[in-house]
Amino acid sequence: MSHIQPGRVFVACNPRDNIRIRIEQYKPGDTRALVSDAATGGRRRLILVSGLHASPTNNAGTRRKGGYAPEETDTGETAAAPRIQEPAQEESDWFEGLPGRRFRVAMPPRLTLLNANQRPHHYQRAEITKVLRRAAWAASRGVPHLERAHIVGVLHPNDRQRRDPANWYPSFKACIDGLVDQGVLDDDDHKRVVGPDMRIGHVVKGARLVLHIRELTLE
Repeated sequence: MSHIQPGRVFVACNPRDNIRIRIEQYKPGDTRALVSDAATGGRRRLILVSGLHASPTNNAGTRRKGGYAPEETDTGETAAAPRIQEPAQEESDWFEGLPGRRFRVAMPPRLTLLNANQRPHHYQRAEITKVLRRAAWAASRGVPHLERAHIVGVLHPNDRQRRDPANWYPSFKACIDGLVDQGVLDDDDHKRVVGPDMRIGHVVKGARLVLHIRELTLE
């Protein structure tokens, strides 16, 4: 089930069903995956992974009549969970002139985020935290183990309204915990992590969080 990854968007195999879902949480071996509506992040529910196919066609080349398959991009490739990428041209160089290897870990857009000004029910908060943590775990698979790091957390909002990026600290914290889960960092205490320094980035449809990581020497 390697095609089932947090952040990946699936579409209904039947072309008459205009349904798009996003994988929010899945562990290899589970019989069900937590999904949500790809466009809104709402209607979070568990579905059987037997209905999440690697391809919209079966072994005979016939299109499936039911279930879901990964959404195709404009280039014909399937949309997968984000991997480590080089910063895009329009992005700021948050570590300009500073030494150390750099890595960029981008969360999928349209994830439900935690804001310090909100007071969700503790169960809802725990679920959102779990999804963010799992998304960061999946997105940071290409980052090597780092003894110490400086992290800039960038909120790419959905529009140009004024915002205080520090209000999204609970979301950034959950993502950094995901780095620890992945083994990128041994812990996120002050000896191993400088930051997260929270910033506002350029507008992204659906909004997203991106962690910019710079390797530091261990003090």
